[in-house]
Amino acid sequence: MYQAAVLLLFLLCLPCAATPLMVESVNLRYDNPADGENAWIQRRAMVTQHLQTQRPDLVGLQEVLAHQWQWLGQQLPEYGQFGVGRDDGKQAGEFVPVLYRLDRLELKKNGYFWLSETPDKVGSIGPGAHLPRVTSWAVFFDKQSQKRFCFFNTHFSHVSDLARQHAATLLLAQISNRCEGLPVVITGDFNASPSDATYQLLTERLSDTADKLAPATFNGFGKTKSAARIDYIFTDKAIGSSQYQTHQIIKDGVYISDHYPISAKLIF
Repeated sequence: MYQAAVLLLFLLCLPCAATPLMVESVNLRYDNPADGENAWIQRRAMVTQHLQTQRPDLVGLQEVLAHQWQWLGQQLPEYGQFGVGRDDGKQAGEFVPVLYRLDRLELKKNGYFWLSETPDKVGSIGPGAHLPRVTSWAVFFDKQSQKRFCFFNTHFSHVSDLARQHAATLLLAQISNRCEGLPVVITGDFNASPSDATYQLLTERLSDTADKLAPATFNGFGKTKSAARIDYIFTDKAIGSSQYQTHQIIKDGVYISDHYPISAKLIF
């Protein structure tokens, strides 16, 4: 009788184990009418269909303009959201916004900093960069695992190795300053391949959720010869990951973006 009771208790507790947290990174590609058949108006339904099908718990996006962000929010009411424009800290310029499932995650605090020598100065530009680069960050409480974690979503310079390495150093410092020893998750377009110094600098401290043979993420709408893996989901080394995926979505010749979305399941 005792053994049966113990077995029953064990079976009842099995469903209580937290489901892995599904995290996704999506460089949306800013709304540029010159993209022709791959213009935003042609792609946007593909983006929402993908997110509604995959149902990621947490999404970091890049290259999002204010009107794109507003439209996404209207289509995805099951997600909380935050983000600001990189130029003025409000609506101007590209966002690196965040979506999080309200039924899974509780936002405890959030903010923004710029990848420059004055990270709290809105619109500031880092050494070697041509444009402001902003990072969105947050502390979340996972309702299933009952754990808190720190999250960052970013977009590094596309023109300068110096700017990217400076951004990586700054990002690591901000993690130390803001996360209070919590587990860390980072999404973003880092504009750096695994052979670059920026990647090496980041992975001295962080783990790449993809393996070395993962496919390219930048596709240039199929018109580039320089396809590369430059989008990443990083974690600190205390977090386990599985089922990394590159979502190579093309429908009737139209690409979901000039970058493929990537996702991974994380275990705290």
